[in-house]
Amino acid sequence: MFKGLKRVQGTTSRKVDWKSLVSSVFQNPSRSVGTKLFLVFVISIIVFVFSVGMISYLFSKNAIEDQASKSNYQTMIQAAQKIDLQLTQFNNMTMQIMFDPNLTASLKTLKDNQLSAYEKIQSTEAITKTLQTYSVGNPLIENIYLIPIDPKRNTMAALGIRSKLDDLRKQPWFEEATKSNGQSIWVDTMPKGVDKAPEPTFGIARPMRDLNSGMAEYIVLMEIRLATFQKSLDGINLGEGSTVQVVNRAGHFIYTEEDGKLTKEAPKWLLPEVEEGNTSAISGSRKISSDSDGEMLLVYDQMPSSRWLLVGAVPVAELVKEAKSILTLTFISMLAAAVIAVVIGWLVIQWVATPLVKLRNLMNEGAQGNLAVRAVPKSKDEIGQLANGFNTMMEQITNLVKSTDASARAVLDTASYLSEASRSTAISAKEIAIATEEIAKGATSLAVEAERGHDLTHSIASQMSNVIDANGQMDHSVQAVAESSTLGASNMTSLMSRTTSTGDMMRSLATKVNTLSDSTQSIRKILDVLHNMTKQTNILSLNATIEAARAGTAGKGFMVVADEIRNLADQSRQSIDIVGQITEKIQLEITETVTALSEAFPLFQKQAEAVQETDVIFSTVQQQMDGMIQQLGNVTGSIGRLNEAQSILVEAMSNVSAVAEEASATSEEVASLSTEQLNVSNRLVELSQQLEDVSSNLKETLSQFKY
Repeated sequence: MFKGLKRVQGTTSRKVDWKSLVSSVFQNPSRSVGTKLFLVFVISIIVFVFSVGMISYLFSKNAIEDQASKSNYQTMIQAAQKIDLQLTQFNNMTMQIMFDPNLTASLKTLKDNQLSAYEKIQSTEAITKTLQTYSVGNPLIENIYLIPIDPKRNTMAALGIRSKLDDLRKQPWFEEATKSNGQSIWVDTMPKGVDKAPEPTFGIARPMRDLNSGMAEYIVLMEIRLATFQKSLDGINLGEGSTVQVVNRAGHFIYTEEDGKLTKEAPKWLLPEVEEGNTSAISGSRKISSDSDGEMLLVYDQMPSSRWLLVGAVPVAELVKEAKSILTLTFISMLAAAVIAVVIGWLVIQWVATPLVKLRNLMNEGAQGNLAVRAVPKSKDEIGQLANGFNTMMEQITNLVKSTDASARAVLDTASYLSEASRSTAISAKEIAIATEEIAKGATSLAVEAERGHDLTHSIASQMSNVIDANGQMDHSVQAVAESSTLGASNMTSLMSRTTSTGDMMRSLATKVNTLSDSTQSIRKILDVLHNMTKQTNILSLNATIEAARAGTAGKGFMVVADEIRNLADQSRQSIDIVGQITEKIQLEITETVTALSEAFPLFQKQAEAVQETDVIFSTVQQQMDGMIQQLGNVTGSIGRLNEAQSILVEAMSNVSAVAEEASATSEEVASLSTEQLNVSNRLVELSQQLEDVSSNLKETLSQFKY
């Protein structure tokens, strides 16, 4: 399509080195258009083929899995129905045995305790024959047992009496069958049977009740060979590597192809997920991950009669192995597509990358300063248009370089003149900046001193304000002290008067107490007289009693009067004694009062003297406070005049400070402008030098171009 581009006008042609071209293309793919196009073609085709193949494989795999799941699920349902039909027949057979008239008659006869041994043997043989009629015709039945509830009775079977089967009553299913209200109970697999059977068996048990009493007397146990499951499952093949087993609701094997797993717990992955308490039928299919065989397809269905689960498991890999051919075909197609993509990518490199590499080489020569290179396009597509654009660009660059060379020479001359002028300006600006800086420093010092004076006057004004406030507070305090001293003097005068009155009262009280003491002495003398009178009265009454006794009967009345007088004399004596005691107590207390008054009177005299001295002190304080109030008034006037002078000084210092600050600000502004002018001048010198250097460099650079 494109045969390449030639370089003309003073340049020699070159042959394209394909090895170097390919090496340059693949050394750095991110910088090669050909490599990018090559990778896009190859990766796009491979990804598309791989995606289509994988989608086909996944759809086929899912379709096969769904179809196999449905088919195997239907197979499980049919097999479960087949097994359940057979188990139902066994269940019905136990019902027939329970209601068999011959069997019930023989059992009733056997209950008679008056039977002879021979009659009991005959009844037992009749029972055995009846059971044999059910077991002999069915090869799947191992034996049929009649296990009495009463352990004293013998267990009977279709194969004769069994006397060593007492352990059966200890089995969980036996108790469950006893309490089942006539319902049948399925017995899990017994690897050795009930009585050492040659092969594993399972069973069904049902209570046999007495028709009259309704009480269960026997348990009918039908022992069934495990081959029942094997016979029903013959011909069922879910796929290579598949297994079919029967498990109970507790998760233990009832039937499996490996006898060693019987009655053991099945792995959890083999059991369907059942919610706790769910008693409904379980049926369905799902995919699980087994412990050793990888992903498995699990299909299961519950048998209604026994509630056992028929579970089938088949490896998913075996089901979808036919779909692997699609995956193999996908990889083959992907390989073929990769080869085709490589060929297409190589052609793209030949048609696009080679002309671009040639044009890149021409641009590299132009970048090195050879502006004479030109390309000759041979097509009118985008690459041909790119070649024309390259030629136009080189011509424009040539003209630009010529014009720039002339401008660079002119700029170099101008830069030299500008550099000299800027140096002169910088020297002048530096001298001006130094002078203005000195002026600014002086103005700043003046402003600082003015500010200090302003602050000092403000501080003095503040202190004067504090002095005025303190003077006012002192004035109030002095007035309060004066009032307090006046009030104190008045109170002391009153206290002095009261103290004098109290002293007079104390003297009067002492006089009265002494008088009272004399009165008590008089009372004491009167009591002594009364006491003597009572003694004389008592003597007179005693004499009267003696005289009355002498008078005999005529003097009895007088004796009575004498006794009464004596009694009155005794009572008077007692009363006088009591009054005497009270009088002595009063006399004692009066004596103590006199003593206390004698001790208190000197204290009252000292208190009166102290009150007089305090009154004199208060009078002196009041006189001094009056003088202090007069002096404080003079001080207040002086402070007021000083405050007015201070206000005038503060205002003057504020004006001075404002003028100084304004002058300082103006000086600093001028200094700043001078400094800025100096910086501008220095920068102008630098720029002039840079312009001169740039012009020289530009001239040297332009001299490298060839045109």
